[in-house]
Amino acid sequence: MVQAREDDAMSDEGGNGDDDAGGVQAVDTAVRVLSALIDMGAPLMLKTVAERADMQPPKAHRYLVSFCRSGLAERDAATGGYRLGPLAVRLGLAALRHLNVVQVASPTLATLRDELGFTAGLAVWGGAGPTFVRFEETNDALIISGRPGSVMPLLTSSTGRVFGAYLPRSVTEPYIRKELAGTPHPGATPSNRKIELDEVETLFEGVRQHKLAQVRGDVNPGLHGLSAPILDHAGAIVGVLTVMGSAGLINTDLDGPIAATLSARAEEVSRRMGWA
Repeated sequence: MVQAREDDAMSDEGGNGDDDAGGVQAVDTAVRVLSALIDMGAPLMLKTVAERADMQPPKAHRYLVSFCRSGLAERDAATGGYRLGPLAVRLGLAALRHLNVVQVASPTLATLRDELGFTAGLAVWGGAGPTFVRFEETNDALIISGRPGSVMPLLTSSTGRVFGAYLPRSVTEPYIRKELAGTPHPGATPSNRKIELDEVETLFEGVRQHKLAQVRGDVNPGLHGLSAPILDHAGAIVGVLTVMGSAGLINTDLDGPIAATLSARAEEVSRRMGWA
């Protein structure tokens, strides 16, 4: 009887073939049910799953029965609630293994450059600190030192400040102390901006609050930058998107239009990296 009801559900949802738009409606409905189980704590009761999936409980139940049989979901014996099953976990881990922030974020650089009209760069944390790995450049003659492999200071670059705000202090402490002692990262332009030790955490807290960092000529006179974090499924920082341009041309206000666009694009990349 359960199998018959499931077959009826697939038929009702248009599961017998693809439509002209290239999709199966029953699969779309199934994804809604699975999505209802993703952002969960304790196992969810049927009524809650149905509400989140925007469908009647009997219909949601038919899908859940099939999911439990396949391993995409499982039912808690003590509460009767539903949660994601072992197959869903395996699928998620397999997807994460294939995620590479450089591959995922690189197309966004060209989009940012074209949307904003300024050079966009992607940095990751390397052995020497914040390291640019990709650039999409404009014709701004001032952006001539930005090349893949460029290492940025942690405290006086917008890119470095984002890493400093999100990485564990155990990772960043040696770099912070070197810069406070007047020893910048290799390849970084010496800064005229002197930051004191008691300013560091306040600086990083502001970055976390806005999910953005800005500099105005702190590293290179006349060059302003705005940066945003890329986060993974665990909320850990895996990269930084940075937009940079000449003073007087680029608006690096944290509540400005460039900041809004950069934040939106960084969040899109983060979601593709598994962040929610």
